[in-house]
Amino acid sequence: MTDLASELENLGGADITAALEEMPVHSFVLDANAIVRWQNKAARNVIGDRVGMKWAAVMTERSIRDAEDVWPQILCRGEPAELTIEVVLPDGTTERRDVSVAPLREGGSVVGVFGVGVLAGKAPAHLDVEHLGLTERQLEVLQLLAQGKSTEQIASELVLSKTTVRNHVARILAALGVHTRVQAIIVASQAGLIPKG
Repeated sequence: MTDLASELENLGGADITAALEEMPVHSFVLDANAIVRWQNKAARNVIGDRVGMKWAAVMTERSIRDAEDVWPQILCRGEPAELTIEVVLPDGTTERRDVSVAPLREGGSVVGVFGVGVLAGKAPAHLDVEHLGLTERQLEVLQLLAQGKSTEQIASELVLSKTTVRNHVARILAALGVHTRVQAIIVASQAGLIPKG
């Protein structure tokens, strides 16, 4: 069982799909043929309902070529990828988005892709990084969250109680203006609080 699966099980079998649906960041799932199989509310609100369509249907020609270059990296080698694409909005205008995608696996095979996208080069407007008021310890906790560590693992690594870690996480979520750990990682990453690597 993965760390995330363990954490969700510890939360009484919490449903991550509802959290993904409500995230303010565009989230989507593509199958191995690059057909959109799912979009969250944020994605539908901006680019429209594209379920059943090729991912390329929302991109400019140049972005289609860029995406085709990274597709083998994801499907064949099973590696995550990051790229900037130009999305064609329903009114015909375009918008640049930074997109992070990761392979979805069934057994040992890559069967699709999960991705998130935000406006290119922008941290969320509500985030003033210099005035977050996060302590060095809270930034350490944030880094460990980004590595996929559980509350118990963070507590062990930083020699803290689980309650203290939970308090730090609550403060991080409040400072970033988000409701979930996944949202915190995405927002913090876009704001440059988590080094890419």
